[in-house]
Order: sequence, then C-alpha cells, then structure tokens
Amino acid sequence: MKALAEGHNVSPEIIEKLRKPIVVAGLCLAWELVVRGMQVNPLLFPAFSDVVMHLAAGLGLGGSGELWGYIWDTLRVLLQAYAISVALAIFMTGLAVGNRWAREVLSVMTGIFQPLPSIALLPMAILWFGFSQESLIFVVVMSMLWPIASSLTVGFATVSPTLVRLGQNYELSRISLVTTVLVPSALPMMIAGLKVGWGFGWRTIVAAELVFGATGGGGGIGWFINN
Repeated sequence: MKALAEGHNVSPEIIEKLRKPIVVAGLCLAWELVVRGMQVNPLLFPAFSDVVMHLAAGLGLGGSGELWGYIWDTLRVLLQAYAISVALAIFMTGLAVGNRWAREVLSVMTGIFQPLPSIALLPMAILWFGFSQESLIFVVVMSMLWPIASSLTVGFATVSPTLVRLGQNYELSRISLVTTVLVPSALPMMIAGLKVGWGFGWRTIVAAELVFGATGGGGGIGWFINN
C-alpha cells in the first residue's frame, strides 16, 4: 500500500481512508463467491447480491418500499424507550449523588441487570403487559437503562468536588445541582453510555420483534425479518 501510494503520488491519508472500504468490498466479494461457488441454499444463506436486491426492493428502489414502514415502527418504539431510559438514569444517579443508601441500591441493581440479557425478561413482560408495545418498551428500557446509568455514575464521580461545593454554596436544589453542574460536567461519560445504550437497544428490540413475529404479533424490523 505504501509503495503504491509513493509510486502514484497518492496521499497516505487517502490510502488510510480507502483501507476499510477495500476490506468491506473484499469481504462482500468473498461472501458472493463462496455462496455461488458452493451453491448454498439461499434459504439458509443468501448471496450478497440477493440481499442487496431485496433490500433495495424493500426501500422502494424497484419494489414496494414497505421496509420504511417497518423501520419507522421499530424507531418509534426505540426512541420512546431511549427517552425513558435517559430520564430514569439521570433521576436515579441524581438521587445516588448525595444519598449513600440510594447509591448502594443503584450499584446492586446495576450489577444484577446490566450483565443480564434483557431479552430474557421478555416472558415476564408478556405476562405483565401482554403482546403489546408496552412489552417491547419495557424490555428495551431494561437493556438501555443500566449502561447509561453506569456511565453517568462514573461521570458524576469524576466531577470536581469544588464544582459541587460551589453549587451547594449557591444553595442549588438537588435537581438544579444535577442538571446544571453534574450532567454538563459528566457529559463525555454520558455520551459514551448513550452510545452503548443505543446499540444495546437496537439489538434487543430486533430480537424481541422476532419473538413477537413468531407468536403472531406485527410491526417492526424483527417482524419483517421473521416473515
């Protein structure tokens, strides 16, 4: 790569930017060649070109475009769960800042629920809420809440005590202290937790929708995949 760049006066930065697309293109080509060469049953493992063709049809490029509706159904539930998770995480970590018992409760709950695959809570959610959107929201909130709360806890712990005392000297209420001092100071850790929570939420909601599709429910990307 380096010699090629020097021989053709190509900037090393351009080569570095092209490295990942070249790897992705190579993997896609290998996928296509292996499936076509081994004549794999497309129901078990479709070729890359078949996946692209059906995806394009689902998005409306020469097809019905029905996939957009399923994407919106999934996003709508995911965004609702995301908002609930962020609000709950800020509330719980805000309580834990100045209360030792609340901090211990949050620590125990995070230790229990964060390693637990939230999809395992789906049977319980179905018992409580039935085959409804509320079940999906509950399961997704449980997947997002704990990594966000964990990151916020670490972020709040790294806030300078001077800033906290300054807020207390100004006689800020607990809510004002959290929203105007702690959250802005812990923003980098919060953003990291939001990213992790968003990824966990996507994984959980698609898996939950697959189960809903198998049991006769409807809506969402998982239900679309199941059908």
